[in-house]
Amino acid sequence: MTRTATRIGAGFVACAMATVGLGLTASPASAQQSGLSFYSGSFATEVANFPPSAIDCAALPPTADSHVGWSGFSVVTFYGTADCTGQATGVGTLRTYEAGRWHSFSAF
Repeated sequence: MTRTATRIGAGFVACAMATVGLGLTASPASAQQSGLSFYSGSFATEVANFPPSAIDCAALPPTADSHVGWSGFSVVTFYGTADCTGQATGVGTLRTYEAGRWHSFSAF
């Protein structure tokens, strides 16, 4: 009887821990990201976020190696220069890359 009670108790504890864990990781929809976010460490640490409106030219964060266009963007273009001139490289809205390879970007 003790063995059965122990197993049942362990099952209840596991269920309770799973329920608490799911509650901690869930977030309301209003807390979701928007705009264009740049990360370092392949999406590990956010280094910059731009609001969801057109960006004519902005400096790319030097440590950024990935980005996500959460909302409001369909085209992101990188440049090797600081003033968005020269060779343009279309990179889309979800990408990883070598940090420091590009220096500026535009998005809309």
